[in-house]
Amino acid sequence: MPPVRVLCVTPFGPAGKGGIDRLYHYFREFMAKNRVAGIDLHFARSRGDASGNWWIASFPLILATIGLELARFRPDIVHINFATGGSLPRKYAILKLARAFGARTIVHFHGQFIEDQVTARTIPGRLFASIARQADCVVALGKVHADAFERIGVPRERIMIVPNGIPDFAADLVLPKPDAGALAILFSGLLTENKGMHVLIPALARLRQTTDTWHCTVAGNGDVQHFTQMAREAGLDGKMTFTGWIEANDMLALMREADVVVLPSRTEALPLSLIEGACAGAALVATDVGNVRDIVHEGTNGILVARNPEAIASALLKLAADRPELQDMQIASRQIYLQHFTISAFAERLRDIYTRVARDSRP
Repeated sequence: MPPVRVLCVTPFGPAGKGGIDRLYHYFREFMAKNRVAGIDLHFARSRGDASGNWWIASFPLILATIGLELARFRPDIVHINFATGGSLPRKYAILKLARAFGARTIVHFHGQFIEDQVTARTIPGRLFASIARQADCVVALGKVHADAFERIGVPRERIMIVPNGIPDFAADLVLPKPDAGALAILFSGLLTENKGMHVLIPALARLRQTTDTWHCTVAGNGDVQHFTQMAREAGLDGKMTFTGWIEANDMLALMREADVVVLPSRTEALPLSLIEGACAGAALVATDVGNVRDIVHEGTNGILVARNPEAIASALLKLAADRPELQDMQIASRQIYLQHFTISAFAERLRDIYTRVARDSRP
């Protein structure tokens, strides 16, 4: 049987640096390194380099480029990764174009589920529901989103759960991590209100009132200057380091050094930063949003917190004050990663879905 031809659409394609593109960078490397047979995988990007709403001007050219690739490559499957916001009209147009070329479609959801807008039949809600209902297969990152897709009218047999996966960059790490005298806290992600910097800084200021034996590294781009000033005004000079955007290898080195990875997001799907933290044997402190419970097992490898400074400070103080419990959580994090979130498991699940969806489309 000839290989299944798959055109995988991500936000910025192979050159992208965001979470979705990073996930597929890992996927491409795994497929090439292991010479996985049966899949002929190509990539396309769904938005240009324009920021904000300027993508609207560049999208016709992006869509035309995808059309040319569809005509040239003739994929059996178009695998569309999407979120919400401006992603919805782009992915709706790409879905329609793929179907016009006779390709089967897989939509893979990575964003904030907007079930309330689907119920209210807003324009984003109608687009979201239409994308999900028209696809031949819907990929959810966890059970929370799988159940939500079923509630909005996607047949259960067309919903598949595929947790994110990453390469094992910490196989040689000795756990539990040694006590260096100060709790090493790491925040990894875009510096925005949504990711929780507005509550993390006051939480750390509160933590400092009780203990000074910690340091927090903030690794990621965004409004670095604003939050650096906010930390200074909160009296956290010397207690927080803001790195700005750093290369992937530097980020993974920070993960290996971290005792705790913290992520007080307002919305999430299944964040790679928590999976990376688990791989590197860090305890996890995060808000209970999206599919976060799939990676943060309360009391086992981390603590689920309310999105307020008091709750976050309390969780971090608990881990700083109880080194044996922290070490148990570090060991448990690593085991949870190995059981559920490896890149090999991610690749195997996707390959099975590609094969199944393509088989259903062939005579």
